[in-house]
Amino acid sequence: MPVATLPLAAPARTRNLQPVMALGRSVGACSASARMYGACVLANYEEVQKDMCAAVFAEFKNCVQKEMRRKW
Repeated sequence: MPVATLPLAAPARTRNLQPVMALGRSVGACSASARMYGACVLANYEEVQKDMCAAVFAEFKNCVQKEMRRKW
């Protein structure tokens, strides 16, 4: 009985992971503000409201942007 062969898969594309790694390093460098934002969300997660942690998030975002030397 002949053995069926499966077609070979196309080679996987290589992805540039540098942007993701840079973001990870930046978030790590901003651990204090990330911790404060997480604490704010955790303290208020049962009563979620829009912009409830906006000031703390803005501080975290600014820190990450400063570390990445990029704004978005």
